[in-house]
Amino acid sequence: MEKQIEEKTNLSGIKNLLENVNIVQNKYDDIAEITGEKFNIFGVLNLTSNEVRTHSAFIGELLNSRGSHGLKDIPLKFFIRILEEKFIPNEVDESEKIIHSDKFKFNTETAITTVEKTIKKLNEDKTEGGRIDIIIEDNSRKNALIIENKIYAGEQENQLIRYYNYSKENFQKEAPILYLTLDGSSPTSGKGLIEKEHYFNISYKEDIINWLELCIKEASDKPMLREVIKQYIYLIKKLTGQTINKKMSDEIQNIILNNYSAAEQITKEFEKVKYKILGNIRTKLVDKLVTELGSKYNVIKAKEKVGEKNSGVWLGLKEYQNSGIYFGIEPFNGKGNVRNELFYGILDLGNNHNSIFRNHNFKCEGWWRDVQLFENLEGFKNNRINFNDSELISYLGQNPKKQVELIETVAKQMIDFIKLREDFLINIYKEINEINNN
Repeated sequence: MEKQIEEKTNLSGIKNLLENVNIVQNKYDDIAEITGEKFNIFGVLNLTSNEVRTHSAFIGELLNSRGSHGLKDIPLKFFIRILEEKFIPNEVDESEKIIHSDKFKFNTETAITTVEKTIKKLNEDKTEGGRIDIIIEDNSRKNALIIENKIYAGEQENQLIRYYNYSKENFQKEAPILYLTLDGSSPTSGKGLIEKEHYFNISYKEDIINWLELCIKEASDKPMLREVIKQYIYLIKKLTGQTINKKMSDEIQNIILNNYSAAEQITKEFEKVKYKILGNIRTKLVDKLVTELGSKYNVIKAKEKVGEKNSGVWLGLKEYQNSGIYFGIEPFNGKGNVRNELFYGILDLGNNHNSIFRNHNFKCEGWWRDVQLFENLEGFKNNRINFNDSELISYLGQNPKKQVELIETVAKQMIDFIKLREDFLINIYKEINEINNN
C-alpha cells in the first residue's frame, strides 16, 4: 500500500514538473514567434549541416583578414586568443609560456584564408595530397593554421598525416592542425601524431561559440553582420543540443531544482521513449523492405541499437554479399557522419573502392556515394527528416499514422533508387571482382 502511494506521489511530481516546464516553454515560444527569433536563414536554405557550403565557408570568411565582414584581422586575433587561452597552460614559467604561445603566433594583418584548398593529387598510401578544409597562411613569416572541419562526415584515411606532411614541406614553422568537431572529440587518422603538439582538438560547442561571441561585440556597429553571426550561433547551439534562450533555461533550471527527483526520473526515461519510437519505425521499415526486396537482397539493421551513431538500414545483393557495398539509409538516431537528416545512398564500407566510384562519376562523401535526401515528406518541417529534432519525435509519437506514412514514403523512394542504380552497382561489383582476381 505504501509503495503504491509512493508511486502515485512520484507520478504526480513528474506530471507537475512536465506541466510547469511546458508552460515556460510555451511562453518563450510565443515570444520567439513575435520577435522573429524562430527564423533562421541557414535552416530555411537547408544548409544546417553542410560542412563546406555553410560551416567552412562561414568560419573561413570570418577568419579572413581581407574578408567582406569589414573587421579586418580582429576576428582572427580573437580566434588566436581563444586558442592561446585553451592550450597555453597558466602554471608554466614565462620562458616555457613563450615556447607554447609561439605555436599560434603569426602576422594576422598579412594572413590569407583559403577554404577547400587543393594540395595535390592523393598518392597511393594517402599520406600526401587531398584538400584542406580551411588554411590560414601568414605570408610574412611563412606560418599557418590548418583547420580540419568535421560536422558529420567521417575521417578519410591518413587525413591528418597528409596535413602534417604538407605543413612540414611548405612552412618554416610546423603549422598546428586544429581538429574541429561539434563536441571536441579526437581524430582517428592521426597515427603517430601527438595531441597538443601536432594537432589540437577544438569544438563548436565551446570554442567556436566563445569566439563568435567576441566577434558579435566587435560587430556592434555593423547590424547586418552582427545578426548573421547571431543566427549562426543559434544554429551551432541547435546542432550541439544547447538552449538558445538563457532566460528560459534559467527558469527551467529553477523548476528542476524544486522537482529534482522527478527530473531525474524523466532523464532516465527520456532516451528510452525517443528510441522506442525510432526503433519501431526502423523495424517496420526493414519488414517492408524485406517484403518488397527480400528475395534478392539481404536487409539488415546497421547497429543493433537504434540510438547508436550511424544506426541505419543496409541492403546488400545476395549474389555479391561479401563485397562490402550496400544500398543504405542513415542515420536513425539523427547523428550521422555525412549529415543529420535521414538520407539514402550507396555505402562503400571502409571506403575501399573510392577510385572506382569516382571513375564512374559518382559523388563521394566519406564512405557514401550518390547521397540523396528523402523528398515529398508532406507535413514534415522543411520537408526533411531529422531524428535529432525533439519536435519531430514528439510529432511522430503523438501521430502513429504519420509514422506509417513516413515508412511508406521512405520505403518507396529507397526502392525506386535501388531500381535506378542496381545495374550500375552490378557492373561495379563485376569490376571489383576482376581486379581482385587479377
